[in-house]
Amino acid sequence: MKPMTFLRSLQTRIFLVCFVVYCAFFATNVVREHYPAFALVEHGNFRVDQYQGWHADIFVYKDGHSYINNNVATSLFAALPLFVFDPVLNALERHSKAVLAQSHGEVDTQYTTKYENRREMFRKVKLAGKDLRFGAATVITSVCLMAPLGALCVVLLYGFLLSRGVERTRAVWLALLFAFGTPVFYRMAHLSQNLLLMAATFGAFLCLYEAPGLPYAPTLRRRLGAGLLLGTAFALDYAGLIPPTVVAVYFLWNRTRAAGPLSALRSSLAILAGGVPGLAFLLWSQWSQFGSPFTPAQFVMKAANFTDEGVRGMGAPSVEIFIKNLVSPGWGLYTFGPILLLGLWPVGTRPDAELVVPHRERRMFVVLIALFLLFCAGNRYSLMQFNTGCRYLVVLVPFIFLQACDQLAHYKPRVLMLLSVLAVAHSLVLCMTREVNDTEKNLRDTAQAQHISELALPGYWRAELTETPIPVAYQRIVHEGVQLPWLTVLGQTAQTPLVKGPLLPGVLLLLVLGACIGIWQLGARAERRHPPA
Repeated sequence: MKPMTFLRSLQTRIFLVCFVVYCAFFATNVVREHYPAFALVEHGNFRVDQYQGWHADIFVYKDGHSYINNNVATSLFAALPLFVFDPVLNALERHSKAVLAQSHGEVDTQYTTKYENRREMFRKVKLAGKDLRFGAATVITSVCLMAPLGALCVVLLYGFLLSRGVERTRAVWLALLFAFGTPVFYRMAHLSQNLLLMAATFGAFLCLYEAPGLPYAPTLRRRLGAGLLLGTAFALDYAGLIPPTVVAVYFLWNRTRAAGPLSALRSSLAILAGGVPGLAFLLWSQWSQFGSPFTPAQFVMKAANFTDEGVRGMGAPSVEIFIKNLVSPGWGLYTFGPILLLGLWPVGTRPDAELVVPHRERRMFVVLIALFLLFCAGNRYSLMQFNTGCRYLVVLVPFIFLQACDQLAHYKPRVLMLLSVLAVAHSLVLCMTREVNDTEKNLRDTAQAQHISELALPGYWRAELTETPIPVAYQRIVHEGVQLPWLTVLGQTAQTPLVKGPLLPGVLLLLVLGACIGIWQLGARAERRHPPA
């Protein structure tokens, strides 16, 4: 193969550009799913005893051991690259502990941030000699898991657009708009259970999708693949029960119409078989932690925040939470991704040939979106998103964005460019600063908001708007210049003048831009010289 001929594929170029940008914007957040991954690598189980007190979602079970209060499938995926790089992580930890021993515990644990919990966390990690290990672990899980997974999702969306007749250049543009102009970009910065759930759900749908006008008969391989992804979705999170159910009904309905109910049931056996590994892992992981395969962590976790409401934080859908999930200044789907509002635009009775999302799939999308919104509206933990930004509803982003593409695919180039620039600029600001509300303040506001009638929403908004992350993020960019989240944390913890200010982030961003342009131009040149067969 001649040099760079592999770049002639547009899919390859899209993947590499997304991968490079996602890596550049990684964040150093050590999330709860990291801890069981550390435990798996260190001693082969999910017990996180040594990290008790390091994260609010770690609790002590009645057996005396500590666990996280969530499913651990995400941790399993994270453990794979961490295991590969474990010798490097061990060497970094030995170095940190050697420095700690030489200084007799007198090390700089200063973290210049307004978030008290972050300062305390950094102090614990530094004094335990795990600062370099934890920092490297976030790099590894971001670069080796999240970035390639996110880039793959973009390539898959591009392929779907092509299959629906979107012109190639427009399809590339829309795929990159999905990559960098929606909340997917924001969540891609660190290990994210919700983004893994999004990838599994979207991938399962693509496995079972058949273009209208053709006999609906997904192959055995695709049905097995869909089952594997749907089982994984359920293992990732109990919220993952909704997407598999909707996608399975979508398959059964269409197969029944094409070949009858008996054929549909026979065909669905492959999907069920594919789902066995995910379900088996979920049951085994619960059994290994809590002594019963049917004991979710949420049912034995310590009491916290909203566990006293409904059934361990789950109850009837709340109008208040429903609205906040969509438009809250702190984590709303549409405030983090305004371009997705175009997905609400009706398509009327336009024929399938003119639509990116055919009517049959559009109905399935609407059911999935509606049910997931209702589920999240009943989940009181949704109110805890103030310290993470848009999170739970990221699962729906590919489906809502494809609906929006029914408008975006037909806009004039100037209109599309304007909307794209605004969407990507907004997303960039949020990804650069990763601004969230202050924890203590929001807990106080949330407690007050719980006593406000769901019909008295202005009271909530008056409290919420006293410190809104999005305007603060824009203010930071205006006053502090361009930023990279990992570099910001490095400047706040290492107190190194070189990494402070907009100069170094600006130079690095120019290098990233140059790399992306280089990838694209080299690929275009290779494609002209050696057109794909």
